Amino acid sequence: MVDGIGSPQNLNIGVGRGQGTALSPAQQGAARGKGIPDGALVEGRVLSFKDGAYMVRIAGQNMLARSNLSLFPGQHFQAIWDAQGDVPTLRLRPEDAALLGRLPKADQEAAALLLSKGLPVTDGFLLHLRKELRRLGDPRAMDSLIELMARGEKVSSEKVGILSWYMSLDGQSVGKMWKRIQKELQERRERGENPLSSLKEMKEGDDEIARFLKGHGLLSRPPREEFSNASLAGAWWPGPDQESIPAKVSFSSRRKKGDKRSFFRVDFLVEGRTLGDVSGGLESDGKSLTVSLKAQTDDAAKALSRALRELQEDLEKGPLSLQYLGVALKAAHPNRYLRLDVEA
Repeated sequence: MVDGIGSPQNLNIGVGRGQGTALSPAQQGAARGKGIPDGALVEGRVLSFKDGAYMVRIAGQNMLARSNLSLFPGQHFQAIWDAQGDVPTLRLRPEDAALLGRLPKADQEAAALLLSKGLPVTDGFLLHLRKELRRLGDPRAMDSLIELMARGEKVSSEKVGILSWYMSLDGQSVGKMWKRIQKELQERRERGENPLSSLKEMKEGDDEIARFLKGHGLLSRPPREEFSNASLAGAWWPGPDQESIPAKVSFSSRRKKGDKRSFFRVDFLVEGRTLGDVSGGLESDGKSLTVSLKAQTDDAAKALSRALRELQEDLEKGPLSLQYLGVALKAAHPNRYLRLDVEA
């Protein structure tokens, strides 16, 4: 347990085999050196695909795995870890496989991607998705299509291509891109140009920086309110200085039934060099603010906890009333199971 400002958070994670039981913090540490236990529920991100296998990042390390469904570079996933073969396999839970098995074969891959993002598997959504796939003629566009549809964006081949490229970038590539953008903005500012006008002009170009800014804008748009709890891809945001690691950030908003107020949420993930992956969420109703941070290991959680007081002082300087600030170990199991999550 790591105490924060507000109620202490106590993380209780069990371990089992074959049914998707989550890894305990101790087993997460052991997984780095000895391999992940068979049957564990894991979360990770697809780095690349080659020769029928995927390079994935799980529990802070890069690992090789196969999958019983198609994945995409940049995709975030949750899956059952099958360690029986020479190369581990990412699999569906039996109940999710059974659900997909009841659907027409032509709809199964699309339905799996929708489930993975926490989106509804409805006839209307599947029909819209099939229609756009036929129009574009590229099944690899499915992941980007779902991201656009969930945000209410008008689908085009240009947007699909930009998102597919943007979501395949890693943190190092993104860091270099933001440095290029910041350098050009600084040069334009020194020539007396307005920064906002400069950024708009850069986005309207046809070079790599323009593509990056367009992808960033698309994934920075919150999903439609009915999909506010979906696990969608996030946009790469820069740190406070050029040496900071960029963070993957996603935005959402919702309104409780019968309540006129809207609640806004920002979730982020930083692949840290020293502390490993650190994630968190900020939620606000426009007046108050709650902030929760999550670390992969005990040592990282303790290091973050030592910095809470300084962070609290910074947050209290803002216009929102800080109601909660705390640190916990990241639960290996999510609030809901998302088959193979195609986020980012």
